[in-house]
Parts: sequence; structure tokens; C-alpha cells
Amino acid sequence: MRTSVRPRRTTSSTNYRSATRPPPRRDRAVVDAPPAAEPIESFRIADGHTLSLRPIQPEDADALRRAFSRLTPEQVRLRLFHRVNELSREAAEQLTTIDPATTIAYVVVDADGEIRAEARIHIDPVTDSAEFAVAVDPSFTNQGIGRRLMERLVEDTRRRGLYELWGDVMAENHTMLDFMKRLGAERRAIPDEPGLTRVHFRLGKTRSTPRTA
Repeated sequence: MRTSVRPRRTTSSTNYRSATRPPPRRDRAVVDAPPAAEPIESFRIADGHTLSLRPIQPEDADALRRAFSRLTPEQVRLRLFHRVNELSREAAEQLTTIDPATTIAYVVVDADGEIRAEARIHIDPVTDSAEFAVAVDPSFTNQGIGRRLMERLVEDTRRRGLYELWGDVMAENHTMLDFMKRLGAERRAIPDEPGLTRVHFRLGKTRSTPRTA
């Protein structure tokens, strides 16, 4: 996978969630904290590297900044929808210190602890959905890392009982759009945003929230 998905940023340099979200759902799922997935998953890729997929940690802030610096300018533009020269320390600290009730984030690290890929979802109980983002080090693309991360995100979203996993992709980003299609994602246009395409995974029927007496 050569490029990455990132929803449109709002005013903050670290709040990169989409400015538009799906409509609220009347019958929303009961979003309980599910049993945690395996904390660490080790795997070998085609070039011989052994990598580990694990939850992101606050101690990853410096490594995340270095990982961002290895992205190509085009990757950054496609990820953030505009050009950014570096990830600030403040932004890195915010991205690595998450609220598990609303955010799930993973990194793929090599034997030296360098981050070679990062992915996350932001849970929105009002819309019964989660918004995703993923990026892979340009030296580690086309080796199944992006697919492994997306499968983990889909699994986590489904375990949370949510209805949909979605993200916004620039319409020119054909590599990512084709990749999402191979994973089974659907597409839909975003009103008044001809340059963006929303990709989404329908994960099943929602459960009605039980009423209290």
C-alpha cells in the first residue's frame, strides 16, 4: 500500500477527524468495551523483517515523529489533505495518548522499535460508527502491512458492536481507493466535496439500545 487515508482536518493541527460525519442513528448499538484483542502480534514480511503489531503507547511519541518524517511529501498530502513539514512534539504526544473509550490506535514496529505503520479509529456513538486512518512507511509498502492493520481495525469496530467503519479519501488517490475496494469497502460521494470519496464498511445490523424502566 503506497498511500494512506486521513479524514479532513479541522482547525487544530492534531484534530484531523473529518469535518463531516454520517447522520445520527436512532437505534444505536450498545457500545460496551469488548474483550481486548491480542496485545502484540508478531509476523514476518516478504523482505525478511520480523515486525510487531501492538497498541500505541505514550512512549511512542518520538518514534511517531520519526515515522512521520519518513513519509513522502505526497503521502503527507494525501493523508492530511495539505502539506505539513513535520509532526510537532505536541501533536505526537496527543496522538500517542489516547482515550480507550473513544480511540483505538496501533503501530507496527521493527526490531529496533521504529514505527513502520500506524492506524487508528475514532468511535462516534452518536452515529454508531468509527472513522479510521492508516499510514505505512514508504520502505515497507506492498508487503501486507496495511491489510493486516485494516483487518484489525475492522475486527475491533465489529467487536464494539458498531454499524460502520469509514474514512475519507481524496478522489485522486486511486491506490487507496483500489486497496479499499479489494478489502470489500463500499464508496459514496460526499455532498459539496467533489474531491473526496467516502469509503465505508457495513459491519452488520445495530442493536436497539435498551430502555430503562
